Amino acid sequence: MTPKNHSCYFPFPIGPFGGTGRGFVGGLVKRARLVWMTALCLLCGPFGATRAGEDPDPSQFGLPLLSEDDAPLESFPSRVSALVWQGPALDAGPGGSEDAVEYGMARLLPTVAAARPGGTKVTLGGLIQADAGWFNQSTSSRLAVGDVQDAAGLRRARFNAFGSVAENVDFRLALDFAAPARPSFVDAFLDFTKTPLIGNLRVGQFRQPEGLEVLTAQRFGVFMERAPNILLMPVRRMGIGTYNRSEDTRSTWFVSAYRTGTDQYADDLNDNGAFAGMARFTRLVWDGDHDKYLHLGGSFGFGGATSGKLQYGRLGGNSPEWGLFVGTIGTPEFTNSTPSFVNTGQFSALNTVLSNFEMVSTLGPCTVQGEFTTSQVNRPDLPYAFFYAYYGQISWFLTGESRPYNRNLGVLDRVIPLTNSRPGHPFGGAWEIAARISSIDLASGTINGGQLTDGTVGLSWYANPYTRLYFNFIHSCLQKEPIGPSNANVFAMRAQVDF
Repeated sequence: MTPKNHSCYFPFPIGPFGGTGRGFVGGLVKRARLVWMTALCLLCGPFGATRAGEDPDPSQFGLPLLSEDDAPLESFPSRVSALVWQGPALDAGPGGSEDAVEYGMARLLPTVAAARPGGTKVTLGGLIQADAGWFNQSTSSRLAVGDVQDAAGLRRARFNAFGSVAENVDFRLALDFAAPARPSFVDAFLDFTKTPLIGNLRVGQFRQPEGLEVLTAQRFGVFMERAPNILLMPVRRMGIGTYNRSEDTRSTWFVSAYRTGTDQYADDLNDNGAFAGMARFTRLVWDGDHDKYLHLGGSFGFGGATSGKLQYGRLGGNSPEWGLFVGTIGTPEFTNSTPSFVNTGQFSALNTVLSNFEMVSTLGPCTVQGEFTTSQVNRPDLPYAFFYAYYGQISWFLTGESRPYNRNLGVLDRVIPLTNSRPGHPFGGAWEIAARISSIDLASGTINGGQLTDGTVGLSWYANPYTRLYFNFIHSCLQKEPIGPSNANVFAMRAQVDF
């Protein structure tokens, strides 16, 4: 008998369960045999169909054939290179031409697929970001935020699984072992794809549709950390949403409803919990080519305040655009984490109106990007509070690459170097320089959260599509009463690999 597709073929008795039986005992034997065979199928099913000496067929593993947009890795034996490529094509991912291809994942590991067409497909992956940073503060900065400690550690350490369980049901689960909860649920959602009228339906914990930089995977970002606009955004919350793109692949939309009080464990247990809604719309105004485009977008939302309270700037890491967490939230060790330079503390609130405007334009090796974010908070028996943040940045690839664009989600994608670092050419790959100015104002009325302006310059080396080194220098200017103006300098670097 010749095995076909992913069917498990065993030319030997299945352990102690090779016999047959009738009655109660026979039923137990049959069930045990079924469990035993199922386990073996899960472990070796995708690989058992290839005979010795044969090169595997990628489609046999539930993988799409390499398209013209895929870039195979070099110097791998054919048995491995058939399973490996440098990220998905520009039209891959949710809503794209390739099913069960999660946006931006490396796909270095082979997909484990079920025997039947349209069955379960699972790919495992991960991300490691090892950081180090040194602070230099003025005397007034130490009075305003304390003596910020130099730090080294893991900024992100993630394991994830993504794939599909049916032709129209995708999923993603990601855990972070370096976040403040250790571990934390990062993404935990399922997508009902190819849904009539709405396109794709997402349920679970996911990034809410506000902001280009937030929705772009951080490992694809220009700098080590996002601009402080993120402090005004909901980011990841438990909710339900729908997203899709236009037939000409130039427009996207994403609408969601979510709970505002979701914690690091994806929970929101509160009878007074608040609900919110968010919508994002984007358009490729200029679509010159894959390396020439202009993207414009906007996000608008309305949210309630959980238990009548709001707070912006609780955690550090994005003000002053770099920092590390120590221990877990609620422990004494956590107080040693890099502090947030701006923080409103908890204040009374009824609801908030959120908005964000975004722009990115790429012309060959040069990319210009910026966003403006606002939050108008309506308060009980008090005038409303108004907070805002913005950033503008420019980056340039010295080696001629350009920053790819994902048309399915309206975000930026993985950089593919023109050459890779390799023995004999250790400093190959892509080299990028960048500069950014950012600012956030969390002072309004009786709320004194501070005003922070950062100037950041960076150098990045992409040794290959999955390995990257960052070098960032940040100069922070803080205005916070009663101390007044202060400044601090941060030099930080990161080694990153995702797989």
